[in-house]
Amino acid sequence: MSGLMAAFIFSLLPITIAYNYAHFISLLMVQGQELIPLISDPFGVDWDLFGTATYQVNFGIIRPQMLWIFVILVIITGHIAAVYLSHIKALELYRKSNIALKSQFPMLVLMVFYTMVSLWIVSRPITE
Repeated sequence: MSGLMAAFIFSLLPITIAYNYAHFISLLMVQGQELIPLISDPFGVDWDLFGTATYQVNFGIIRPQMLWIFVILVIITGHIAAVYLSHIKALELYRKSNIALKSQFPMLVLMVFYTMVSLWIVSRPITE
């Protein structure tokens, strides 16, 4: 791995976190509810320690439109954080702000493209 690539690789971390969070938040919200009855009966022996053993999963815990808006905000926030961290690293490497700014144009174009494609992908199930 080249030195320049190694210097900027961590600026992509916010995007990976954002995509994982955006992808799995609905799973966590629905499947995570299955922990509620397990609190009362952790060993599966028909206990009801806290009165939650008969809890039923609420599949409508969040409206699809609200989830979609939340996912979009998470993705955009991850991309903005990545561009910001990349710029901080460029300022650290190049010392002159004009050179650092010029070095970030490819990353900025890439992030705008990724964001547009991500938002298009996220919008597909809602619009069809």
